[in-house]
Amino acid sequence: MKKLSTSDYDREALQRLVRSVTFFKDIVKLDQDQFELLLSVCGFVEASAGETVLRKGDDAHTLYFLLRGQMTVLSEDDQSLNIINPGEVFGTLSMVTGRPRSATVKAESDVILLVMDYKYFQEVNDFSMFSVDTKLVAYRMVVHNIRWTLEMNKMKSPSHPLVTRLLKMPVYTGARGGEDELAALSKQSRDLADLLCEWNDSVELAD
Repeated sequence: MKKLSTSDYDREALQRLVRSVTFFKDIVKLDQDQFELLLSVCGFVEASAGETVLRKGDDAHTLYFLLRGQMTVLSEDDQSLNIINPGEVFGTLSMVTGRPRSATVKAESDVILLVMDYKYFQEVNDFSMFSVDTKLVAYRMVVHNIRWTLEMNKMKSPSHPLVTRLLKMPVYTGARGGEDELAALSKQSRDLADLLCEWNDSVELAD
């Protein structure tokens, strides 16, 4: 992968790509200053078609947002498990669990990615840099991403023994906004991530 600088690519063009991502679009609407602060701790990178961006088992400390191109999540035997399209995030499982990367991800075409160190969001109650509202947007995204992956797993294996636990996973129904929702989403993300890790491990054992 290669880091992009202003000499490599027009910054305004890159920012337009960023604003097409739902997470960043929501932050822009919420607080322009928080958006600028968020961009200041992110970086732009590009990868060529066929290049491996993440490798299963690698240490992790970043989230990736695909801005342009297409990527593939690969199994142990290099079979395609999932396609990542522009606007989507990957790397949330490692963010929540602290575990190494759970899958290998390869660029299907030339891609542009936004890379964000997720350390700023792991301490849920630290608002010295990012506000409660910004962290709420982040954790809503994380919960949605992990739950969506589990739902895809359920569609592929509707009789899997973990489907029952997935169906019983609670959905936050309290008042939106504030630290109560943030705490609930943080716990929900951990519970969903643990379930997804268990599901992934069960598939590996079966193979």
